[in-house]
Amino acid sequence: MYDDQHQKFRDYKKEFKEMLEFLELQNAEDKTVVDLGCGTGATSLYAADLFKAVYAVDVSDVMIERAKRKIERDVPNLKFANAGFLSYEHEGEPVDLVITKAAFHHLPDFWKQIALLRINRILKMGGLLYIHDVVFQFDPRAYLGKINSWISGFEKVAGEEFKTEVETHIRDEYSTFGWILKGMLEKAGFAVEKCRSADDFVSEYACRKVNELNRGETA
Repeated sequence: MYDDQHQKFRDYKKEFKEMLEFLELQNAEDKTVVDLGCGTGATSLYAADLFKAVYAVDVSDVMIERAKRKIERDVPNLKFANAGFLSYEHEGEPVDLVITKAAFHHLPDFWKQIALLRINRILKMGGLLYIHDVVFQFDPRAYLGKINSWISGFEKVAGEEFKTEVETHIRDEYSTFGWILKGMLEKAGFAVEKCRSADDFVSEYACRKVNELNRGETA
């Protein structure tokens, strides 16, 4: 059901290609990646064709099982883990890239900050964090018109049912403002190298790990 809904307005393959272009990644075949909140494998399955190793992590065992069922061949460089932002413990060397798409908004801001501190620990120095999620880029004073327009746009593309999902997202989930997220990223040892958003809602961030935090600060 998740895939059926999202594929009304998302092209997973196109998103993956555009992510690589946005990050300007070189030599992906030598790099390792953690996909936090991998869901049904929208990114992980494409990444496994390109990267040296992919760790697909999701708190939902149902989502992971769905992702596994999509695999039609042996993929030895793809490993799944049933865990979340606050519980995943990476085994092995720090990775080159951490991806999180359409998942970070499930955490309130306090726990977003803790998750970012933990992500710092997963990444190599100089590694990249890619965030693709709903992040509010507009002036808060314009919220009513902006939100109503955004919801109406989804209704046209994906129908009444998904309009209700978007309304629920705004009302009950934890998307935050861009200026707040930028501050949290900096506190967690990241520098925002790029940010883009076509609609002031769905946003992409390329963040470089520039500070190594003590393990005691990120437990």
